[in-house]
Amino acid sequence: MVIGSLEKDTPAAAKPWTNEVRDGWSLARAWRQHNNGNIEIILAEFLTFTALCREDGCPGKSVAGKPFLQRAQEMKTLRAEQGDSYKLVRNAHIWLAGLADPTGAADKDAALWSKDPDAAAADVEKANLYALYWILAKEKPTPAEQAALFTRYALLVQGKGWVGARCLDITKVATVLDAPPEVESCQ
Repeated sequence: MVIGSLEKDTPAAAKPWTNEVRDGWSLARAWRQHNNGNIEIILAEFLTFTALCREDGCPGKSVAGKPFLQRAQEMKTLRAEQGDSYKLVRNAHIWLAGLADPTGAADKDAALWSKDPDAAAADVEKANLYALYWILAKEKPTPAEQAALFTRYALLVQGKGWVGARCLDITKVATVLDAPPEVESCQ
């Protein structure tokens, strides 16, 4: 449901689902075990790796065309360069706000997410994902594509944010009891 909401009004929405959920789960567990020594993944990890498998495929546990172990090393290098997770998150938001994004999502999200750095920086798992998103976004050829990737994936950690012209709130997806999960719109 969350990934479908992210893909709404894009060509990816018409792409049939195959093994992305299973592969994403497996990749999230491998990522977590390598980086944290356990396999108790959080929802943001599951959604991230399922979306990555859906977007680019993830043969052999690859992440955007590279082995996940190489991506994990890139993430650890970036985290070390940034000094701590709060600096990483702050600098990612500064970078995001500086991107030319015709949808305006980059500026809106940078401002919104900068209000609560704990959302991405307080948990090592979420900070690891944020570093990965930043790495993957920087690999995109244009600022607009960089902004689109980062805002789409950072929403999975932040829970609320702008994806293009739409504001999505996924904070209640896993908390609704006795009703189907729902992705809400926000302002």
